[in-house]
Amino acid sequence: MNPGFVRAALLRGSAAAALLGAASTTVAACSPADRDFQNAGGAASTGAAPGPGGAGGSGTGASGSAGSGAGGSGVAGSGGAGGPDSAGSGGSGGAGSSGGAGSESAGSGAVGAGGSGGAKSCDGARSPAEDACVLDDALGIFVTASGNDLNPGTRAAPVRTLDKAIALAAQATRRVYACAEAFNEPVVVSPGVALFGGLDCEDGWRWIGDQAKTTVATEPGVVAAVLRGGEGVTRIEDFWFQAAPATQPGGSSIAVLADGATAELTRCVLVAGDGAAGAAPRERPPASSGADGAAGAAACLALAAIAPPTANAACPASIGGAGGETTAGAGLPGAVGLPPLVGGGAGLAGCGPGAPGADGAPGAPGAGGMGLGRLTAAGYAGPAGMPGEPGTPGQGGGGGGSAPGGVCLNPLLGTAGAGGGSGGAGGCGGAGGAGGQPGGSSLGLASLGAALTLTDVRITVGNGGPGGAGADGQPGGAGGAGGPGGPARGGLRAACPGGPGGAGGAGGPGGGGAGGSSFGIAHVGAIPRQIRGVSIQVGMPGPGGPGGDASEGDNAGASGAAALVQQVRGG
Repeated sequence: MNPGFVRAALLRGSAAAALLGAASTTVAACSPADRDFQNAGGAASTGAAPGPGGAGGSGTGASGSAGSGAGGSGVAGSGGAGGPDSAGSGGSGGAGSSGGAGSESAGSGAVGAGGSGGAKSCDGARSPAEDACVLDDALGIFVTASGNDLNPGTRAAPVRTLDKAIALAAQATRRVYACAEAFNEPVVVSPGVALFGGLDCEDGWRWIGDQAKTTVATEPGVVAAVLRGGEGVTRIEDFWFQAAPATQPGGSSIAVLADGATAELTRCVLVAGDGAAGAAPRERPPASSGADGAAGAAACLALAAIAPPTANAACPASIGGAGGETTAGAGLPGAVGLPPLVGGGAGLAGCGPGAPGADGAPGAPGAGGMGLGRLTAAGYAGPAGMPGEPGTPGQGGGGGGSAPGGVCLNPLLGTAGAGGGSGGAGGCGGAGGAGGQPGGSSLGLASLGAALTLTDVRITVGNGGPGGAGADGQPGGAGGAGGPGGPARGGLRAACPGGPGGAGGAGGPGGGGAGGSSFGIAHVGAIPRQIRGVSIQVGMPGPGGPGGDASEGDNAGASGAAALVQQVRGG
């Protein structure tokens, strides 16, 4: 208020008092104009401008003018608004100013209201279990079993398969949001992609991972989820991976295979079925028999003749001895069958039959499969049984001796006696029996050079399959018959036959395959890190397969192993 204006009002009041009487000490009633000046409070000042969570300005009222009326109340200043990232309250309003002085009570200023809190931001690195704000089209690809792979993958238009969702996420958002439904497809996760399951797509994609999971189930022989290695950390939350029991001989059941990946699994369930039995052995046909010996030449031929040695084309090491030859006079002995140390002896001249060849020796049995298997990108394979050693071939029979020569009844027919028959070739040795194949294994998590972190993960695996039996050794081939001696002719005697070849030795039996294993976690390289809440339940190991020709020796395969966590060999 203008001070000059106040002084003028006071002067007017004094003049009025003089007119009523200078001696009076009682103040006369003021005019309406005077009361207006006395009762009017001062105008309120303006509060401070809003700031990022700052206090409001003080609302100080101006003092009221002197008089008998009460002073006016000052108007408080407004509080400042909160900052844009603050969740707190705004600043407090300023205090009101005091009313002007007067004969009545002075009015007090009211306290201003506080400013509003700042708006909250969304951390896109959090999971749906931590903050629902991340369930935004700009932050991920949405997938439901009732969607369409031609859709863009938004909340309103989700895709249908996890494979399509992962492909889209790998190009942009790096995140996949999946309904808590069953997806009957294997999953191959690109490096750095995050899968968030356990969402209720019927209720605004609300997280219900503590009640229901997103399930991935596959056909027998297919790994439910493969995590590829590369740059970036793969995250998987609220998924259930189910691998079917194996049905192919020797097949394994594996829920998750991490191939060089860096990955974090949280609130996931991994279930693997039973491994299958090892493959049955393949039976072989019998080994080749030895060839029969050649017949000796007849007597009284113009020229002496020799029955040639007989070889077995399938196993040429066994050769029957050649038959003896004669000229005029005494006959010659047949040749020794080969190999000479054990071949049939030569027939004597004049004449003796060739001796039979010795039989071949049986092959040694193969060892049963033992120890741990190998983990590769193709899966896990236990040790197979070793094949048996082949049998040795039978030896050739000796050649028959020739008959003495002499003067034939017809001189034109020559003077040679009948030639001896050649020895029969030995039979081939039998092939060794094939080794038994390993039983299939059951693995919850297979880590191949990966860096894995597990939190609240449950792993359940089945039983290992029995190992396959080793095959019996192949029987050796029969020896060939000795060739007949040359027939009598022109008054000269017949020659002697060659000896038969020996039978080939039987092949050794194959060893049995090892039984399949039951591992919660099988790893090559670093052991997966367990943060908390990891539970593992394993099954029974499979028994080893029997060796072939069990009476020949103890060459059964070893039983598989069972372990919560097991380090194995890599490929």
